[in-house]
Amino acid sequence: MLNKFADNFSEALRRSGSVLFDSGQVSPLFGSEELFESEVLDTSLHEVRLSLQNRRLHARCDCAEFRVGRYCAHLWAALLSASQQEALGKSLRRNIGKNIVLSSEDAATAAEPVYEYVTPVKKPRPESEPAFSPPPAALPPLRFLPQTGDDEGATLLYVIDIAGTAGHGRALSLELWWRSINHQGKTLCRALDPGLQTHYVAEAEIPLLEFLRKNAARHPLLKHAYMVSQAQLDDLLLLLAGKDNLRYYDSGARPFRFKRFDYAPGIKLRPSFRLQANSPQQYMLDASYSSAEGEIPVEQLEFLSDAGLALYARRLWQLDLGFKPELLRQIWQGKKPLFTRSEALRLAAEFKSQAPAQSLSLPPGLQLDIVQTKPTGRLYVQSAEFKHAGREQLQAELSFDYAGKTVSPNEKYRLLSADSENILLQRDPAAEQALILRLQSLNFQPMTADNLLWRLLPSRLDLAVHSLVMEDWHINAAGKTYRKPKEKKALVQGAGMDWLEINAGLQFDGQSVPLPALLQAMRRGQNSVRLDDGTYGLLPQEWLENFTALTEIGELQGEKIRIRRQQAALVNALLQERLQDCDGKFSAALQDWRQIQPQPPVLPAGFQAQLRPYQADGLAWLQQMCRAGLGVCLADDMGLGKTVQVLALLAWRKSLETSRASLLLLPRSLVFNWCAEAERFAPQLRLGLYLGPQRKRLLRQLQKYDLILSTYGTVRSDPLPLAKQRFDYCILDEAQAIKNPDSATAKAVRSLDAEHRLCMTGTPIENSLAELFSQLEFLNPGMLGKRFLDFFQRQQFSLSERQLADLQNAMRPFLLRRSKEAVAKELPPKSEQLLYCEMDREQQAYYDELKEYYQRQMQEKAGQGGAAGGNFQALSALLRLRQAACHPGLLNDKYRTLVSAKQEYLLERLQELAQAGKKALVFSQFTRFLKLLQPALQQAGLKYCYLDGASQNREELVRQFQQDPDISLFLISLKAGGVGLNLTAAEYVFILDPWWNPAAEAQAIDRAYRIGQKNAVFAYKMICKNTVEEKLLLLQQSKRRLADSLLEAAPQKGFALHAKDLNMLLQ
Repeated sequence: MLNKFADNFSEALRRSGSVLFDSGQVSPLFGSEELFESEVLDTSLHEVRLSLQNRRLHARCDCAEFRVGRYCAHLWAALLSASQQEALGKSLRRNIGKNIVLSSEDAATAAEPVYEYVTPVKKPRPESEPAFSPPPAALPPLRFLPQTGDDEGATLLYVIDIAGTAGHGRALSLELWWRSINHQGKTLCRALDPGLQTHYVAEAEIPLLEFLRKNAARHPLLKHAYMVSQAQLDDLLLLLAGKDNLRYYDSGARPFRFKRFDYAPGIKLRPSFRLQANSPQQYMLDASYSSAEGEIPVEQLEFLSDAGLALYARRLWQLDLGFKPELLRQIWQGKKPLFTRSEALRLAAEFKSQAPAQSLSLPPGLQLDIVQTKPTGRLYVQSAEFKHAGREQLQAELSFDYAGKTVSPNEKYRLLSADSENILLQRDPAAEQALILRLQSLNFQPMTADNLLWRLLPSRLDLAVHSLVMEDWHINAAGKTYRKPKEKKALVQGAGMDWLEINAGLQFDGQSVPLPALLQAMRRGQNSVRLDDGTYGLLPQEWLENFTALTEIGELQGEKIRIRRQQAALVNALLQERLQDCDGKFSAALQDWRQIQPQPPVLPAGFQAQLRPYQADGLAWLQQMCRAGLGVCLADDMGLGKTVQVLALLAWRKSLETSRASLLLLPRSLVFNWCAEAERFAPQLRLGLYLGPQRKRLLRQLQKYDLILSTYGTVRSDPLPLAKQRFDYCILDEAQAIKNPDSATAKAVRSLDAEHRLCMTGTPIENSLAELFSQLEFLNPGMLGKRFLDFFQRQQFSLSERQLADLQNAMRPFLLRRSKEAVAKELPPKSEQLLYCEMDREQQAYYDELKEYYQRQMQEKAGQGGAAGGNFQALSALLRLRQAACHPGLLNDKYRTLVSAKQEYLLERLQELAQAGKKALVFSQFTRFLKLLQPALQQAGLKYCYLDGASQNREELVRQFQQDPDISLFLISLKAGGVGLNLTAAEYVFILDPWWNPAAEAQAIDRAYRIGQKNAVFAYKMICKNTVEEKLLLLQQSKRRLADSLLEAAPQKGFALHAKDLNMLLQ
């Protein structure tokens, strides 16, 4: 085109016109095949019009050069712009002349109809919408020229292009038009570019023009066209409100025409939907809006944008398009949606749940029911970790489950569609909040304000998963889905004459897991078991712990556990879970036990003692257990008269004319005491002593005796003769003598044959559970089972509260223990006190040197990695340090004359007591220490008795101390005199050196604090400060907890001396 018309312009004009075009001074206004209008900015703004008429190109410009009939540079600049915009396409036809006609007014303008306009610059194809340019960051100020004659009666029009707005996701396409009347009375409408303002604009229009320039995106071709975003729409509508220069047109219509409309601000109108029955199985959706002026049918809207702007009755409305805008658009387009009955119900449910504020009227027979239900929590825990505040965290996503329908916390609708098409589920905000609080209680922290995402430390995941799944949460953690057990079974039935079978397990949604597999997983430290479908079933720890001891008592037979019939009562005591008796065999076995009714004690004629109430109860219990055929342990506190209760039992057995003698095994030091007590209280019992080299003669005359006394040493060295006999009772006094089940003594005692068995001990547990288990296995062989005993022995240092309760339940039928505080209220008070001694410089230096030496040895041993012998070396070091704390002379004779801290402190106290006429017992584990004390006692004029393991005259020593007022002290080896002595003449007890086993010390104190004591007893434990003895006190406390937990049912756990404890003592 440029080549065709170039000859009309000189080279200078073409050059000047190109400069104007290249510098962006040409603004196209209209463009078509036959017409092109533009504005060219030179020293002033000029309007240029090019049009095809009568096969010629006509040109007009309002510049001075054109008015005198000459071509101008503005025309060439406009031709360059028209060529770029692909306008005036028909000018290329051959029948169009090459010469341009200069005219002041062309026919097209003269014949332009009022309010009819030609198509603007060539529109792009619909499938390639132009990209609007965002508003520039900086804009020059608007420039306005003085009002001219042509501006009289001129109006700025704001025109909505409904074709350019609807269907493209745009909020509003707004164009600026300038309408004026020229001097010939013709109405002129042309586009207005606020950036090149040449007309007078009323001051009231400036805010809106500024808003468009600063906020609206511009069309790349149409400088007068703006696209307003959704975010800016409300502000624009406020500026349009009340204006009378608002127009709209359809740029896609031919011919197009501007139409007036108005806009008044108001609330968005909400739609009302109606489902109407076309037929019994088909429904049609219709919609309308209600306004103050009346009903607005959707299908009658002249225009509907994606932003909710609509034109109806020459007014612009703001509409709420609802949660399904596509339905409204279909109705507007005349394509009302049709639904089957099922689809209609589903649509109605969606309306109710997701858009409760929008009404939907339903025809008869198409109604919904709203159901109240409680949610359960659903948690998806991602396996990937991230860091928060420098710590690894897991991310979890929360949702709520309503009868299988899930909803996130951030979703606002309150109703959910159920599986049934006419039912809606009502959400429960209070229940959802409770689930959120439950997460927080398990240390979940919210990551988002809407409670959708949470974070958790990985170390807390296992506890959280177990807790939540057991509360019916659905958990998927690290790709694993967890289930809770839905059914627990525990069945028992007979299996032959002497056996019962227990069949237990869990059901996880139809998948069964037997008890042995569950317990095996729990022992491996697992809290879940993998199911056949790949999910994981959580283990109910408390329920399974009911059965832990059961598997140790019985025998595994496939997926069942077999127990002896005689163990029925034990099983019933252990299991908190009720067993379902399938055939009555279990109930029958229990009935055998229940028939053993408590009866008043039977005190045989000729028994020479008045039993205290608790002693009478003890005798009744012993007689009851005898009738039941159970071996039992009488574990009363020391000094409560266990001997007299057993003598009463034996006298009762004699009164029943039993044909066999009973056997009593005891430490040799107690033989004298038993003989004296038997002669005093049960003279009808005929006693025989199975002791010394002539003892075997007694076995040939067993029928002459009611009670045979022998020692543990005797049966250990020569068990066979006694093992060949059958006794009525086999009784163990100080039964802790068989505390080591693998010792020769324990094995020899278990080989003895007796119809009844009885243990007597004030300290059934000194160090570990094995000591008690060894006695229980002697009493009722096989009753608890070796695996049961082994299991609790292995676990004794880490027993759970439930395992400890199980153990207590298992022990209870076989143990009777009463404390002095509970039954012997007439006893005077007992006080135990620590006496701290501080070593002098010489003894302290010796002790520190010894301690450093052993510490170096232990460190070297550890550095060499040698474990063998480590404990022995530690025990040896501990022994030496204890001796050094007592007296250095115990280790080195050169220090024998040294007065140690304990020795000095003790002598002062003992002298004070002797002067006051009081008696005292002095116990030590080290006989050498007791002997070191004797010269000082003699020098102080204190008379004393001395007893250790080598003493042969125990009875005479006890008599002297008890009866001679001049003897104020009794020096006693703890091992030799801790049991079997009745020394109630003493009111004071001194324990010179502590050991980690508190039971030995308690036995020593109870030599004075026992039945028959009239005065208060004061016990002192002497401790050297800054020595290993202080740490031994801590171990004593732990040891005492073990015995208390089982024997007094205290909810505490046991403890024993480990290698780590030995190392701690040497620190």
